[in-house]
Amino acid sequence: MREHPRDGVLRLAPGCRLSAPDARENVLLFPEGAMRLKGSARAILELCDGERTLDEIVEELQRRYPSEDGGRIQTEAVALLERLRARGVLEQL
Repeated sequence: MREHPRDGVLRLAPGCRLSAPDARENVLLFPEGAMRLKGSARAILELCDGERTLDEIVEELQRRYPSEDGGRIQTEAVALLERLRARGVLEQL
């Protein structure tokens, strides 16, 4: 799978959205179905607002979770975003 270019901003594709913040479960809704979000996936996707690049998303996550390993945050965030981009749920502008 090819790596995300670091300078394009990321956002959810049209028709895709996150469940309400107060919903019982964190879910990503898209035209073909839904995906239950686990761990930090919701926090990562909330940062895909069409204004941040991949590097900026990783930097923000590292700032929010300073006790976590920065390299692990980057690896996991990039892997999640790449999977979602391959499924057409995420766009890079």
